[in-house]
Amino acid sequence: MRRVTRAARRLFGATRAVGACVFAGAMAATSPLAAQTGERTVNSVSFRGNSALDDYTLQTSISTSGSTGALGLGFFKQIGWYAQRRYFDELEFRRDVLRLQLLYRQRGYYDTRVDTTVARQARSVGVTFRIVEGPPVLVDSIAVSGTEGLLDPRAALRHLAFRAGRPFDRLAFDAAADTIGLLMKNRGYPFVQVYRGFAVDRTTRRAALQLDVVPGRHARIGDIRIEGPSSVSPRTVSRSLAVHVGDAFSQDALYESQRSLYQTDLFRYANVEIAPDSTVEGADSLVRLLVQVSEGSRNRYRLGAGYGTIDCFRTQGSWTSVGFLGGTRRLDVAAKVSKLGAGAPTDLGFRNTACPALFDDPFSDHVNYLASVSFTQPQIFARRNALTVSTFAERRSEFKAYERLGFGGSVAMSFGVGRDIPLTVAYRLTYGRTIADPATFCTFFDRCEQSTVALLSERRREAALVLSVLRNRANSPIDPTRGNVYSIELTHASPTIGSDALIVFNKAVAEATWYMGVLGARGWVLALRLRAGVIRPGLAFVADSAIRFVPPEERFYAGGPSTVRGFGRNELGPVVYVADSIRVDAVTGDSTPLGVRTSPVGSYGIALANAELRFPSPVWTSRLRLAAFVDVGRLWDQTEAGLVSAGFRVTPGVGLRIMTPLGPLRLDVAYNGYPRLAGPLYVTVPATGTQLGRLDLVTPHYAGPVRRQSFLGRLQVHFSVGEPF
Repeated sequence: MRRVTRAARRLFGATRAVGACVFAGAMAATSPLAAQTGERTVNSVSFRGNSALDDYTLQTSISTSGSTGALGLGFFKQIGWYAQRRYFDELEFRRDVLRLQLLYRQRGYYDTRVDTTVARQARSVGVTFRIVEGPPVLVDSIAVSGTEGLLDPRAALRHLAFRAGRPFDRLAFDAAADTIGLLMKNRGYPFVQVYRGFAVDRTTRRAALQLDVVPGRHARIGDIRIEGPSSVSPRTVSRSLAVHVGDAFSQDALYESQRSLYQTDLFRYANVEIAPDSTVEGADSLVRLLVQVSEGSRNRYRLGAGYGTIDCFRTQGSWTSVGFLGGTRRLDVAAKVSKLGAGAPTDLGFRNTACPALFDDPFSDHVNYLASVSFTQPQIFARRNALTVSTFAERRSEFKAYERLGFGGSVAMSFGVGRDIPLTVAYRLTYGRTIADPATFCTFFDRCEQSTVALLSERRREAALVLSVLRNRANSPIDPTRGNVYSIELTHASPTIGSDALIVFNKAVAEATWYMGVLGARGWVLALRLRAGVIRPGLAFVADSAIRFVPPEERFYAGGPSTVRGFGRNELGPVVYVADSIRVDAVTGDSTPLGVRTSPVGSYGIALANAELRFPSPVWTSRLRLAAFVDVGRLWDQTEAGLVSAGFRVTPGVGLRIMTPLGPLRLDVAYNGYPRLAGPLYVTVPATGTQLGRLDLVTPHYAGPVRRQSFLGRLQVHFSVGEPF
């Protein structure tokens, strides 16, 4: 009996092994066939008839999605090459119809019908959703109760995202309840409850909405508990908060406290909320706050390198120590060097090869550098005030305009005005010299003597008092798509505050930038900028003559990748032309300047306007963006009769953006149909014997080198990193 049992077991085991092998073989044989005949790739998904909701919103609400062709090109889909392949699921496709109907119902369209069309091929399908939206249910009335004497109902309704007469959007209705709750919390009611109710009449297509508010007890801050800090003292955390014991409860104050903790750079995590055991000593009118923080690194290092058409090869580095000497104090040490390989002492001949833009720039003979040390003491007299003391040394140049060498320091006091408007008062003292083309002094001061030019180029002490106000509500510092930025800067320099007697001027600059969406199209951004500035120079005396002198680094320049892109860098404003020599034809008597270089001299008034439409590229949408822009600019010269201008210049163009983590790589091409700006032409007369070198005026109105008249010859190309504004 035992032998029979063992034999049966062996027979059963062998049978089971054979069956498993047969099953595995059958599955292996049929799997490719199933993949070939049962699964189809979704080639495309499209929507027809929708107007209330855009294609992107509809696509994100369903499961079926189209496969992505390589680089987004449909050609690759046709040959079956996909960057991301998605398969057609019949069951999920049927559910998508219900998902779309539910989405429309939540947006107020109760009678929406969704039909489908599926174009089936051997290995792919094309899906089309045909939508008949129907008329929406409109909001007839909105009532808010329970806030009598606490919150003005009409003021509350102004904060809501929808109005009577608009489609009944359930998502907006839920957000409205949250908005009312936040308004009550900011008035001291942390335990407010908002109950939502609505009645929809399908016959009249009207909806009556009701928000019932149960405010709860009014509360104040009775205690603040701080958890998490180790090396940072609780006192430092407490001073960074926007709320203190005894204050009326405010949800916005909690948000502001959390933001303030992050701004100290001491913490990698910060959270401010009502503690679970919220009541203090059993009193409902007192609540306890819980502040949770996690400390971050005290020392931060940054090192970078890059290339620019004007900067050539460049590098920069910085070290930041937060919590320096305790508290929230901060020490910043930074240095950057540019024109590497093109300027001395690192001249490797790159001006002729890798950096050809610098070839004829006389102010790029040396490496540019900036070294600075800044110490910041936050919370001076108030939480949002800060004192910054800094010192620096620099050599910098403006393309074909000037070169500045100097050192100095500044003291700046920043005050918090309103919710997000910092006001800064700074005193800046520098000692150095500015090297400019001698023709600049001839043009502005009618003084071409070498002694006068040398006097104006000497090392000088410049003291400036600067008042600036900035309000930045853009949603991104790198590539903003919504919001606005406003700034005003006023500068005063005179001997009264420490400047040399030669430097007397007042300067004002205002700028406004707006970013907004375009007709609800996803990824489309309209960016607008207005900038205006004026300088009023005071009288100074040089060699017994009265002149109006403003250092070249304080004047306005325009033209280039961030101002008016139809012009080369600094070529929009007034310029002077300097020739090495003049060739005279012996037969005709015509004179031809040789070795002409162009030198921008800067202006005393500026007006800029930029409009740029940014939108996704039809290919490689996640990385490529396109732009169409119009730049308008105008600069004014200072004369004895006042400010004069050559008129506005308007240059349209198009651009390409490649999105990177460091910001967009930008290529702009603009059309410039204007002739070169006329200016005085000087010729250099070299020194001979006892005669000093000088500049002689050839003509006060020289048209400049001849510009090519062809269409391509009038295009100006700029390559840079970052958005122009």
